[in-house]
Amino acid sequence: MLWKEFDNGKATNIAPLSDWTNMKRTDHFVQFYESDGFIADSVAEYFFHGLESDSTCICVATKEHTEGILNGLKRFGIDPHKAVESGLLIVHEASEMLTKFMRDGAPDPELFKASVGELVRTTTRANQPLRIFGEMVAVLWNEGKHNAALSLEELWNDLREEHDFSLFCAYPLKCFEQAGLNGQMEKVCHQHTKTIPAESYSLLTTPDERLRAIAYLQQRTAQLAAEIAELEARIANRPSPA
Repeated sequence: MLWKEFDNGKATNIAPLSDWTNMKRTDHFVQFYESDGFIADSVAEYFFHGLESDSTCICVATKEHTEGILNGLKRFGIDPHKAVESGLLIVHEASEMLTKFMRDGAPDPELFKASVGELVRTTTRANQPLRIFGEMVAVLWNEGKHNAALSLEELWNDLREEHDFSLFCAYPLKCFEQAGLNGQMEKVCHQHTKTIPAESYSLLTTPDERLRAIAYLQQRTAQLAAEIAELEARIANRPSPA
């Protein structure tokens, strides 16, 4: 149980830990991650609990991650081939699915409805949860198509207005390392109902560890901001060439 701080008689969780097990059956959440093995294991567990409760699961991932997810299901005692044969597990390769609705570098809303929307519609069963892992947004982001990825997130949200399902999105943190992406991660988070930090935070087990991690990140942010300001000042004060 998390430690609690009391403020005016109200208990407040300190450094709460969030993961997909806290999500509702209609949440659209995003997990940031640092290692491929971690995200594959997370999705495998997400699908395992769904399959155990007779949910249908749709996996739209890269070939590498799909292999890791299916191997993870085996470790949980699930035969992925039988799950596919029964129709409870549906697997698509992310890049191939993108070709069905991407036109001129952007997702076409009507083609998205005709492909992904139709898949969701035909897979949805009355009173049975539907779990989806979608990695197409990360594929687009890795290709530098940031606006297309955000547009695709919006199309997923539109689809959630028509059908009930939980959607697990994932982005590697390295996607946001390059210069010029200020504010982009915030835009991604705003497209989701919940945000899960990468495993260097989410695997910390105690509130003390998580609070130290937050403090360290705050210090690093302040340090980097100061270094950037100093560099900009040096550039501004640099003598003009004769």
